[in-house]
Amino acid sequence: MSNSLRYKAHQIIKDKIITFKLKPGDEIREGGIAKELRMGRTPVREALLILEHEKLIECRANLGYVVKKLTRKEAEDYYALREALELFAAPLIVERITPKTIKELESILAASEKYAEKNDIGKVAECNTEFHKLLYKATDSDAFVDLIFQLIDKIRWLLAMAVASRLGPAEALEDHSRIVASIKKRDAEALKEEIRIHLRHAKERYLSIAEVLL
Repeated sequence: MSNSLRYKAHQIIKDKIITFKLKPGDEIREGGIAKELRMGRTPVREALLILEHEKLIECRANLGYVVKKLTRKEAEDYYALREALELFAAPLIVERITPKTIKELESILAASEKYAEKNDIGKVAECNTEFHKLLYKATDSDAFVDLIFQLIDKIRWLLAMAVASRLGPAEALEDHSRIVASIKKRDAEALKEEIRIHLRHAKERYLSIAEVLL
């Protein structure tokens, strides 16, 4: 029972961080979380230790746990690493993606547009995450998926912050639409260029909001 409660607490707190419901610098009070989740403090404390190990939160003297703030260098390093991995994936996606997956990508774009019109940033962020997960899996490469999914929490976190900027949802939707168009043409070089543009836009949006929040 303790392990299942710890897992539940870990997943709920992580989701709040990654979807930007808990923002960088926000305090995480053990007692408050335990009360909210209707469980004892022990599984919550264990969950917080795991999140600290995952570098999503940090413990500060006199404050307890707070959501970690990425430095500009850390954010730029994650974007650079993500770009290298996604450029590697581009030819695999073009070669191996199925018509069914392309249709699923287009469905996600349609859903994202609907949520953007309603200004539901949380749902837009979820669509963005699903879009990228689907692209990664389209490589049909277990080695690549295993590697990039080790970074997926940080990628989700950066995605959520990027779409939180004023023009974030519209710009991301436009970028994603061009990515899908390149895939449908089976043009690996065009896809690489769209990935570079998309990540440049995402990094600019992230840094613009990070300057205000961090």
